[in-house]
Amino acid sequence: MAKASAYGAIADGSTNCARAINLCLQETGVVEFDEGTYIIGGIGISNPLDASIYWGFPANYTRGIKLIGKGKGKTILKFAASTGTHGVLPYGSSIFLVNTYSYIGDDQTFDAGDCVISGITFDGNYDENYDVSNPYFKTVSGVRLIGTKNLVEDCEFKGFGIGVANAEAFALQSYLPNTAADNASGVVVRNCSFNTPGANSRPLPPGSTAEAVTWVAFGGNGIAEKYATGCVVEGCDFSNITFGANQRSPQHGITPAATRGAIIRNNTFTSFAGQHIYVDSYKNFDLRIENNNATLCPQFISFVTQNWVRLTGLPSYAPLISSHVNVTIQGNNVGLAGPNSFYYDYNQPPYNATFMLYQYDRDVDAYYNPTLIPGFKNINIQGNTVSNSTGNDIVFNNGGYWPATGSFQNGEPFGPVPNITDVRVIELPTPPAGPRAWDFKPVTLEPAKSAKPVILNRLVYKSLTVAGFTQNLEAWAGASRIFAVQNILIPNQNFCIRLGQDIQVPTYVMTVKWVAQGSVRRYKLWTNGHEVLSYPLYSGEIIPGEGAQFEYWTTSFSRRAFSEPFDLLTDILEKPDDCCDELGTALANGVCQIGTLPNPYPTVYPVENFYVCPVD
Repeated sequence: MAKASAYGAIADGSTNCARAINLCLQETGVVEFDEGTYIIGGIGISNPLDASIYWGFPANYTRGIKLIGKGKGKTILKFAASTGTHGVLPYGSSIFLVNTYSYIGDDQTFDAGDCVISGITFDGNYDENYDVSNPYFKTVSGVRLIGTKNLVEDCEFKGFGIGVANAEAFALQSYLPNTAADNASGVVVRNCSFNTPGANSRPLPPGSTAEAVTWVAFGGNGIAEKYATGCVVEGCDFSNITFGANQRSPQHGITPAATRGAIIRNNTFTSFAGQHIYVDSYKNFDLRIENNNATLCPQFISFVTQNWVRLTGLPSYAPLISSHVNVTIQGNNVGLAGPNSFYYDYNQPPYNATFMLYQYDRDVDAYYNPTLIPGFKNINIQGNTVSNSTGNDIVFNNGGYWPATGSFQNGEPFGPVPNITDVRVIELPTPPAGPRAWDFKPVTLEPAKSAKPVILNRLVYKSLTVAGFTQNLEAWAGASRIFAVQNILIPNQNFCIRLGQDIQVPTYVMTVKWVAQGSVRRYKLWTNGHEVLSYPLYSGEIIPGEGAQFEYWTTSFSRRAFSEPFDLLTDILEKPDDCCDELGTALANGVCQIGTLPNPYPTVYPVENFYVCPVD
């Protein structure tokens, strides 16, 4: 791993290190930083190599770039005060500390992916760059990545804000290139800190609103309709994000765009004076917002579907229209900030705090790709803890354009705009108080038969219902632990659980346990990838109806275990009354067999090996 210092970078808080870092990147693709402050840019520069950190043009390395520091607050990359970067880089109305395309602008045709950035504080130093009289002063942003399978972890982002052109500022962006395959892997952002935006008090023309500072923006490529999969933002903290006379830009915490199956979990928002999770562009499918914590929260989630074509007059803006489809919002712990606590526009009255706000222009349907579902579909809010609630602030309809009246906002001018019926708050049942007996209910099915003129012992399929419940858990301990046990009581009846059932419960894992010949037998009934539990999967073993137990184990997925009721299909052997009186043993397929069973038991046993009763 090449050190930045080997190429002339001096972490003294005053020397412009951009060229040394860029040269190290171009030659090795990997840069290791020592502790200290590396200044980027400076007064009087004219070469892009001196203006910011970039790769992709020209460079020997476009994929697999690594920037590795010594930790948050230890390795610092910081824009110089009054940096000449504003006049050097041609990328629109913004400058970035790190950008895969800083020199050539917004070319998104090649994949600068497999990037790893770790252990660095990125400081935009907005307050020492802000100059209201400088017409070239651009929005100050942080890290921009265009590529597949990127990882950003253990980093800090601060000091970003909007410029004279009022362009949105981004602390961290990661999107797919437009040449990526659909459903390509996106970014993972883990254990990062976001705090202290620039002090933007610049007055705006009457009727205009300051653009936002967005701290994490990630996903696919919305214009090309390439969706990112595998995106995760987890374990991050957002703090000291203010709004007021000295900071008038709205604050967006996490913004997914063009994703499938993205996960936002286990993040902490402390006095974050903005919208914690915000979406107003592009489409997201199967988004999960889980187990996040927020205190003094003015607005936890904001979903906005607006008609960009009508607003801009440009048909090319149709792909920006957002969809929110199959969204699960669960296990979050949110303390609301109360009435009149949320400002989006410094010049307008404040909103009351809300857990979820939605806004929906009802004239967008004609602009959607017909293969996609527009607007809002299947939004499920369940198992959350919301404190300081007034009762009507869990889901708030903020209106939108409603052609029937021309209304834009709830109650203005002719509202209210109708509610969306596909946003549901689901009350989950409480967990069972203690061990309980399991009752079997028959499932009607034709008796099993063979092709031979004989009658096999009848195979009776029955199901065992697992009750729905919700249960708060201890903090994840790094390995799965038992949090509940339920006894099985089915007198005089052994059984097997049928194989091949598709059970998808991520918040816990069930095992079945019993004692046989002095040894404990324990098998997982499913795996979801979130457990740390080294027991084998159940593969058709015979379970005693008395003395066995179902055990519930924690996973890293959630601080709360819950599920809807579901059935476990089982196989139980019953013999026809007119069949010969022979003792048999139930296998995984439930058919009677005479003789010594193989060990281990097969999941499927050849039918010709089973005892059959002769036909009269």
